[in-house]
Amino acid sequence: MGMVFQAEKWLKEQLFDCQTCGQCILSHTEMICPMNCPKGLRNGPCGGTLAGKCEVIPEMDCVWTRIENKKKAKKFLVHAPPDAGLLNTASYVNLINGKDKATRLPQAAVDASTIEAGSELSQKMGRGEFVVTLEIASPLDREGLGRVERIMKRVHEHVDAVNTTTNAGGVPSLHSMETGRVVRDHAVEPIIQFCGRDQGQDAFLRELHEAMEQGYRNFLCLTGDWLPQTDRKVDQQSWFPMDSSQMIYAANAQLGSLRERHGTAPYLGVAANPFSTPMQVSVDRLRQKREAGARFCQTQAITRVETFREWYGQVREGREQEAKLTIPSIPLVGSLRAFDILCRLPGIYVDDSLRRIVEEEDFRRKSLEWAFRISEGVVACGAAGVHVMNFGMPADLIDEFLLQIRDRAAAQRA
Repeated sequence: MGMVFQAEKWLKEQLFDCQTCGQCILSHTEMICPMNCPKGLRNGPCGGTLAGKCEVIPEMDCVWTRIENKKKAKKFLVHAPPDAGLLNTASYVNLINGKDKATRLPQAAVDASTIEAGSELSQKMGRGEFVVTLEIASPLDREGLGRVERIMKRVHEHVDAVNTTTNAGGVPSLHSMETGRVVRDHAVEPIIQFCGRDQGQDAFLRELHEAMEQGYRNFLCLTGDWLPQTDRKVDQQSWFPMDSSQMIYAANAQLGSLRERHGTAPYLGVAANPFSTPMQVSVDRLRQKREAGARFCQTQAITRVETFREWYGQVREGREQEAKLTIPSIPLVGSLRAFDILCRLPGIYVDDSLRRIVEEEDFRRKSLEWAFRISEGVVACGAAGVHVMNFGMPADLIDEFLLQIRDRAAAQRA
């Protein structure tokens, strides 16, 4: 057995730069080993991909962009997370004895489209109402919940839902559900975030059941950013336990039992990056997530309407009669330090129109008007709403944006 493994390892390393996962899917990935992705993703590129380059190792071409560029026939199926027990074993032997069948073969999606989600957000979006969501970072500890309380007192009448993050950027924080309690106390629905970087399938499904037991109904499933303290290299030890497609697939397969146990089904969302190139790779990635069971989508920060228009047109092609379920993110930039953070976030394209504004001495008012123009532009493209991300904007200008955006969107739709 050891000789077979060593021979296979040597040969595949020479031919495919094999990472010896023991459950080879080369036949599904154009003979390019996807495990050379530093995150170990088996279903497509992450949202941090820009210009075809890897989020983690920027000088390296994104493995999944290379794969998708070679594909001729598109099959929107999902590969399960790799079985850790098969790492560093002979994939040929595992193929013969069938040990790798569950993780080698792509899984056909379970059609749960007849099971409706029960959240207010899902009902509003299904009716075509314009929705406004806001992102609030979970604090590092419970003392920080006071900040969340102060924000919610200001904005609760003007937002339909609030994203509460979990370990954003890989920095440990309170769980999304902890922050979500403060949001819910103000009669606003939270959107709970789960990150595939941080947990395996069993833990994820347990947390999903726990969240629904507590009354949460909206969930955003993210692959996750790279952990800041982890070396940037290809290594089995740094592969993520799950990606967002696998999370959505696992939850979607249990929608029936979730509804039976909790009386309703979860509203499952994902993220997408319209600025990934080639654009078709991003469009196909979102379609795969949708086939896996995603019900709505939030995008990376939109800083150029023309790119969003082209991307969204491709996303909507052939689906013109369906409800619009994509919420583009709008950054409100009010400080140079926060702008620098925005520019360094994985997968974020910052247009020169915003750069020129923040170079001015007193730019906050112009930055706000820029955000209104971007919002009106994406609404004109047919977006379901806007997701507000604050990058150092003063509270009074955030409130001004929230007070005006619905009227501006209504005028644009009209």
